[in-house]
Amino acid sequence: MEMLETFFNLIFAWRENKIKDILKSFCSFEGYALNEEMCCYFSPEWKDYGLEYFDEDKVLFDFQVPAVDEDKQIVISYQEFYDIVCKYYFEYARQHSEEQDEIMRLLAELKNKLNVKQ
Repeated sequence: MEMLETFFNLIFAWRENKIKDILKSFCSFEGYALNEEMCCYFSPEWKDYGLEYFDEDKVLFDFQVPAVDEDKQIVISYQEFYDIVCKYYFEYARQHSEEQDEIMRLLAELKNKLNVKQ
């Protein structure tokens, strides 16, 4: 999970002006690319990008050289994805109270769309 933590840490460090847009994309089952070497894709997108199909209701994180020492793919469930997104967005909302209502609304929308429990 360390690589996933790095992915989200970089989103919040490099793309702070796009934080809400990224969450909106997640709500539309659209992944996000930090650059060509670090991306995430929802299972419905995999075929569009010519990626190997793993399973329904999953998120694929793709890390490629030179961002990492060797290419690596990590597949997680929607529940795991939602949990990590919440961790970062709750902290962001705590630090940006003026955006808290919209962030919480988007997280609720994401939870509903992903059909997760918590």
